[in-house]
Order: sequence, then structure tokens, then C-alpha cells
Amino acid sequence: MITERIYYYIKLETLSPLSIGNGSDELTDHDLIRDSQNNIFIPATSLAGVIVHSLSELEQNIILPDVEEVASDGKKLIAKAQCPLFISDATITSNYHTSIRDGVALDEDKVSKKGAKFDIEIVEKGAQLDFRMELTIRENDDSQEMQKIVQKIINNINNGTILVGMKAKRGFGKLKIVEAYQKHFSKSDLTALLNFDKYNCNNYEKMAISKVNNENYEVIDVKLKQKGGISIKAYSAKAGEVDFEHVKANGVPVIPGTSWNGLLKRQINYYHKLLGAKSSKMIDEWFGYVQDKKAKASSVIIEESIISEGKEMTIVRNTIDRFSGGNKNRALFNERSHFNGKTNLVIKVPKTITINNKLVTNDYILGLIALAIKDIENGLIALGGQTSIGRGIFEVLDVTINDEKSDLDKLIQNISLKDIEEEDYD
Repeated sequence: MITERIYYYIKLETLSPLSIGNGSDELTDHDLIRDSQNNIFIPATSLAGVIVHSLSELEQNIILPDVEEVASDGKKLIAKAQCPLFISDATITSNYHTSIRDGVALDEDKVSKKGAKFDIEIVEKGAQLDFRMELTIRENDDSQEMQKIVQKIINNINNGTILVGMKAKRGFGKLKIVEAYQKHFSKSDLTALLNFDKYNCNNYEKMAISKVNNENYEVIDVKLKQKGGISIKAYSAKAGEVDFEHVKANGVPVIPGTSWNGLLKRQINYYHKLLGAKSSKMIDEWFGYVQDKKAKASSVIIEESIISEGKEMTIVRNTIDRFSGGNKNRALFNERSHFNGKTNLVIKVPKTITINNKLVTNDYILGLIALAIKDIENGLIALGGQTSIGRGIFEVLDVTINDEKSDLDKLIQNISLKDIEEEDYD
């Protein structure tokens, strides 16, 4: 018997680009999903998947409990009961802009892979969405514990650890809760429940929202200042525009999480092998991989960086013939780059992950990340394109972990070689 029913109405805003594909490639290689009225939305299945994944095994067993069934032959079977938490689609309601983001896969030498150029359609930062949840509580259910789980889901959306859609671990799909509402009915409130309009947020009671840090992650925040320009190309097909410019989101220059990932992972692999590792399997377990039709999502989250301050400049250049050293005929082009701005590199590293049923702490990977940040600080590695002419160099202004000043040297000293002794996992 149902004893309680609790309705939630959640208003969201995108804090980074969002890309939920519809499986077609009419406009781009990855078009946004739309309903019959051409409205962009996040399917309930996508939301439910990332929400369940954010919960512990114990919490998942409460939301998705096992039940015992008897088959026709008399054998007892264990199956999942109907989930007591209903989740609706999240529909974009206002203030949204779509654009096309270019991308290209690079190898370890920063050379583009053949056939790896692609583009995707995205919803830009600042879009407004809303969705609903309904929690059904029955006899013998732990009502308080179930409500705590829903509160945790709301907190995890707000602290940026529930991410949605494509490239969610590389700067896309980050949301924040603008407002949250709830309405609680007990079995004695049947008349009020029958007259309740769950689609109107004015019929709910407003919930207090606070940003709660996720205890499962170490959040590294690196404050950076450009030493010159940066060039991560976005191409233009418009007449009269520059041939290419630094990539932007809503007109603001950004550094995609994929660009940071390529730089950091390459340097981390370098030090990993320098310390004696025979392969990059451990790094792949942390940062994800796609190999031989097998894939694993990254456990490390790298956010998209917004560049502030600085100055945008348009530069006219000519391609040089490598044989003669002279200008190539009809090879004049112009580019628009951003110079001397400031930005933040934000990396969220799980405190532990499981590799081959073994719990692995993050001391080793934090030390390797610290080495890579040191190399950025010393100008030994550069980000983006045209690094041979001085682009992509940064000065490190400050590094914090969980909002406390960090000592990179201490993190490096915590690197233990025992972490790579059994590194070759099956």
C-alpha cells in the first residue's frame, strides 16, 4: 500500500555546453535531440542513468530494490522491482542558443588523426530547463532514507558531479539548480492529491538549496594567466569573416575540456612510463580510453575553462613554403586569437576507483597531475595549436585543492612506485 507520495519540481540552468544526440547527422555529425514541436530536451532515460550512477550501491538498492519471484517451474528468481522514483524529461524552456562546435582527434604528437575531424551541435551555457521527480513510498519503505537519497541527487546536480550528455567528463553537461520545489502528500491527503496540478510550480513549496561539495572527489583549481596568445581553432564559413578564430562559447573565449585532457594525459603518461611503468593501462583506467571497440568513461572530470580579461586580436599571416622558405602563392589567411587573459583549470579527481576489483587511491595520479601542472608553470608544455610560435603558454598564479592552498611538491613526493609494480592489469 502507498503511504506517501512526494513531488519535486526542479528548475535548472546549463553551466557549460550541452549535447544530447538524436542519432542523426543531418546538420552536424551529432545533432541535438528534439521533440515533435522542435523543442530541445534531455530524455528521462539519460537523466535516470547518470542519477543512478551517482549513487552508492546501498542507495541504488533502496531506489532499485530486488524482489523474489517464483517462475512457472517453481524456481525462485531475483528481479528488480519497479523504481519508486519517477523522473521526467528535462525540457529547455527559455534563454537558449545553439551553435556548432568543431573537434578533431589528435595523436600523442598532436597530429590530427585521419578521418577524425567532426562537428557537433550544442546548447550553449545559460539555457533554462525544468524537470520533475515523483517519489512513491510504500509500507515497509524507509521514508527518511529515501528522501535523503533524493536530496543527495539534488546536491550532486548542484555541485557538478551529475553531468549529462556527450563529453560530460570533458566540460560539457554541467548543470546548476536555480530553484527546487516539493509537495508532500500522505495517504490521508487523497482529495488534495487528486486536485494537485503537478505541472505548475506555484502549487509546490520552495526548497532551500545549498551547494554541497561531493566528498568523493578532490577538486583541483589552477588559476592561470596567459603569457601571449592561444589558438584552439574554430573555423568560419561566413563571407568577410576571419579564416579561423579561437573557440568561443556564447561569444566568450574558452578552452575545451578535451584540449586540457589531451595536454595533461600526454604528459601524465610520459611521467608514468618514466617512473618504470610498462604500459598506460593504469592511466587509461583513470582518464578513460577507446581501444579495439572497447571503451571506458573517464573517472577524472576536466571542466571547460572560460578566459576572462585579456584582448582579442586579428592577425594576417601567410603560409611559408618549407622548401624555399618563401611565401606560398595565394596562401594568405587571417586569424583571431585571444591574448594575455586569465582562466581556471578545474580538475575533479575521485578519491578512489576500482581497478580489477581492487580499490586504488588517488595519491599516485594526483602526483602525476602535479608534475604536469609544474610543466605548465615552467613553460615546458603548451596548449592548443601554433605552439611553435609561442602560443598556449601559461603562468600558474595559484593552485588549490578543495579550496585550500596546495603544495605541488608535496603531492609529487607522495608518488609511490608500488602503485605501478602490478600495473599490467588483465
